[in-house]
Amino acid sequence: MKPYAWLKEKIVSEDGRKQQAKLKELTSISEKLGCTLPQLAIAWCLRNEGVSSVLLGTSNPIQLAENLRAIEVIPKMTAGVATEIDQVLENRPHSKKDVHQAH
Repeated sequence: MKPYAWLKEKIVSEDGRKQQAKLKELTSISEKLGCTLPQLAIAWCLRNEGVSSVLLGTSNPIQLAENLRAIEVIPKMTAGVATEIDQVLENRPHSKKDVHQAH
């Protein structure tokens, strides 16, 4: 569809292909943990000590219930899993510990 031509260009671009590769790696991690990719993303956000809340945008009650199950993923978010995700994303959030260690 013509109005979505910009989206097609974005997806087939080099950056788009890199993002798709990252999504495949993240999907593999979520499958190992027995959760969905959205649940993994929410748990990853919540594991950051600088995050006190995460806003969820859902379109129906079923999606909300699924997203709330991210709470079950948090205990599985070990340092090793978090490091694996951070390596895929290449945008590891800085913690207070990182700042203190740098000084």
